[in-house]
Order: sequence, then C-alpha cells, then structure tokens
Amino acid sequence: MFKINFFKTVKKEIPLDEDELKRLKKIFKKEIENNNLKIKEINIIMVGKNRIKKLNKNFLNRNKKTDCLSFNLDNVGEIYICSDYVKNKKDFLKLLIHSFCHILGYDHKSEKEKKIMEEKEKSLISKITK
Repeated sequence: MFKINFFKTVKKEIPLDEDELKRLKKIFKKEIENNNLKIKEINIIMVGKNRIKKLNKNFLNRNKKTDCLSFNLDNVGEIYICSDYVKNKKDFLKLLIHSFCHILGYDHKSEKEKKIMEEKEKSLISKITK
C-alpha cells in the first residue's frame, strides 16, 4: 500500500484539488516502482522559513533558507516545502515535483544532469495538471 501524507506547520493550504491528488498518488507510485525504490510512503510537509533554514543547516550544513528539501529514508520519502516560495498552485507543484525528482535520484550538479532533471519535472507536472 502506497500513501501520500500532507502536513503543515503554517497556515497556507496545500493548493491541489482531489483529482490532482489522485493523479499525484498514481504518478508517484508508478515512478517509485519504475525506479525500483522501496518507498511505501511520501510525507509532504509545508513549513515556514525558519523551519526550513534549521532543517537545511542540520542535515545539509547550509545555514540559509531554501525553497524545498527532500530526503529518501528507505521506506519513506520526506519533502519539505517552504511556504514563502508558494504563491500559487504552479509554484507548489514545481517545488513538489523538483523534490520528488531528487527522491528518485535525479540531481542538477552538472548542466547535463540539470537538463535531464528539468525534462523529467516538466513531464511529471504535465501528467498531474491534465
């Protein structure tokens, strides 16, 4: 059984409707299976700038706020999205999918990797926002 859980430590709402949430779950599940990952659950947490800065410092040794963070913890994927960077659904989806791609193993350290990751992001976003 695959689950997606939404949590928030801020007042901002998760800007996805029921149909988008269903597509999101189906797409995430399929991508996880296609990449042979053991993830059974994805936690998506909307946080404020102070919380994301603390997470960034504690886990990545970067003492600054960021738009999103993601962690692949074997059976659980954790995605943190900073509400300061979310003005609308498009912003939220972009950060969510970007983080999810990191969980899948994509990165953007080189120009080649960045291009591949951006193409994957565009593909996944188009499937959710049909």
